[in-house]
Amino acid sequence: MADPRECPALRAGPVTSVVEVIDRLAEIRDGTAKVAPACGIAEFSELYLTITQGIRDRIEQGDFFADNRYLARLDVSFANRYFDALRAWAGGQRTPRSWQVLFEAPDSGELMAIQLAGAGVNAHINFDLAVATVDTGREAGDAELDTGARREDYAKVNDVFAERMDVLLHNVFEAQAVKGQDQEHRLSALGRLMTRVVTAARQFAWEDAEELWVLPRRSRAWDAKEASMDTVAYLVGRGLLVDLPG
Repeated sequence: MADPRECPALRAGPVTSVVEVIDRLAEIRDGTAKVAPACGIAEFSELYLTITQGIRDRIEQGDFFADNRYLARLDVSFANRYFDALRAWAGGQRTPRSWQVLFEAPDSGELMAIQLAGAGVNAHINFDLAVATVDTGREAGDAELDTGARREDYAKVNDVFAERMDVLLHNVFEAQAVKGQDQEHRLSALGRLMTRVVTAARQFAWEDAEELWVLPRRSRAWDAKEASMDTVAYLVGRGLLVDLPG
């Protein structure tokens, strides 16, 4: 099995804009797919790219989010958590276990693309989103986490995810040559299920952010909370990456 670490994009530094997030995700997807076509990094980056393109489109629309600048900053902060984990792993440094379980998932073809993408969504939401939300709010000078508009914009991302899931799932089913009269039903059911799971996970992430908001960024209490989130995401990720019967 080829090593995805061979992809140079995994070692690149942080990004500063939504456009750069999109470009980096495309580079990671394409670069890892060349050396390890069925690896978790490639599969998750494909999903992540699709969602981020939807976020970009909504920001450019102008009237979907209450504060486009805030949402863009959150998007960048969130993405950099993923890129930080990739950089650490590619460089042989300590990597969050929630991400490591995906990065090191076997490129054997036994795991379905939707499992790998789902494991990435799990790590990114359950481990990264709360921290990115707190960091973004503090950088914006917010006095509290929930200013009303912030929470509403955060929730609107669920709508973007739901919209983009149809595109992603059609691509997955086409790639796996899933045909038949029940294809539409299967796509619809799976899309609804994943949307509900993501919505619930993002709600829990907001609650985690509320706990983190009152803690100093560098403190034992913060580190303990972040370690707990990593453990939970790791256990969920391991469960998602179990070989399913054919």
